[in-house]
Amino acid sequence: MIPSPYSPGAVPHYLAGRSRELEAIRERLARTKQLGRAGGPLLAFYGSRGLGKTSLLRRAQSDAEDAGFLTVWATGRDDVDFAPELARWLSTELRKASFGGRAKSLLGRLDKVALEVGVPGAKLGAEVSAHRHSAVIEESLAAAATLARAHDRNGLAVFVDEFQEARLADRRSLLIALQHFNGAVDGCPVAIICAGLPSMLTAVPDAATFGERTDFNQVDLLGEVAVAEALRIPAEAVAVTWTDEAILAAIAAARGYPQHVQLLGDGAWAHARPLPGSTILPEHVRHGVESAARRLHTLYMSRLAKLTPTQKNFVSAMAHATPTGTGPVSEEPVSRSSIAAYLGVAPTSGAVGAARQQLLERGLIESPEFGKLQFTLPGFAAWVRENLDPSELSTGND
Repeated sequence: MIPSPYSPGAVPHYLAGRSRELEAIRERLARTKQLGRAGGPLLAFYGSRGLGKTSLLRRAQSDAEDAGFLTVWATGRDDVDFAPELARWLSTELRKASFGGRAKSLLGRLDKVALEVGVPGAKLGAEVSAHRHSAVIEESLAAAATLARAHDRNGLAVFVDEFQEARLADRRSLLIALQHFNGAVDGCPVAIICAGLPSMLTAVPDAATFGERTDFNQVDLLGEVAVAEALRIPAEAVAVTWTDEAILAAIAAARGYPQHVQLLGDGAWAHARPLPGSTILPEHVRHGVESAARRLHTLYMSRLAKLTPTQKNFVSAMAHATPTGTGPVSEEPVSRSSIAAYLGVAPTSGAVGAARQQLLERGLIESPEFGKLQFTLPGFAAWVRENLDPSELSTGND
């Protein structure tokens, strides 16, 4: 049996359906390369969980390295200071770049930042501390980009995943730094590309008013052709084919959700146990669908376990109020008033509003249009209706 070419929960071997997003990143980096300065405002990609945003950034980072950029990867977190973490990440990448003695001075400064700025309980006033952290972030990026440009690199490309999770001060610092780089007379070759949940649409401008200039790009579900490519191309690379019937069955089951595609492909592969020259058939896809459902059940249970009683009540009400459609995606957006009616409260209830906002920030639900909500995980409403008994939910306060 050939090992599965599909990778649920990891970067796929072949990234299908994201040519538009990758081209936008390439254009931004091309501007940075040609102008020798920041290529424009923050470039941000947003969408529900499981749509492959992290995979998109990882592929873009690899492409940027191939295009001659020094790159650094960061993940937004609300439990750590960004400045010392950035210094550590930059130090690691500079050492990997083998600049040798040319980077010695900068590495020394970055190591000092990682040690001093990140010391818990530093005796600095809140405003002074915030200002210092912001300055360190800007100085670190500028110094690394300048060094890279001076030594046969095109500049620095910074990739920030889960941007909305970063502390407000850190989001603001990154935006201010990029604003300064864009306005600098002598330029500074830094490009910042980020990804996150739809809540990033508010998390960015909340950090700085000029964040409204951010170039936002929505990451959508995969189209049918992209799903077919995501399944066929990795298999063909190891001399295994899919029948048209198997592909059509997989398209119907996956519903354009990239994580479903990888789960389904991996499950079908495990059942088929193919060798070079083998073919994936509809019967293998049926087993793949069952395998994906079992693994998604674990994912759904995990998501549910993290919710408070009030949030579970809201999720249950939303699932039971969700109208079912007739297409491949069998669940339609539900109105906030329908959820409130199911809960027996007014649509303007504070408890309803708070739970809604918390679930939006968690990325479990999203608002596709004004006054409407839907789950970000396809099939989650049906799973909740089947597995969460409303009579067992707590009616008390969290």
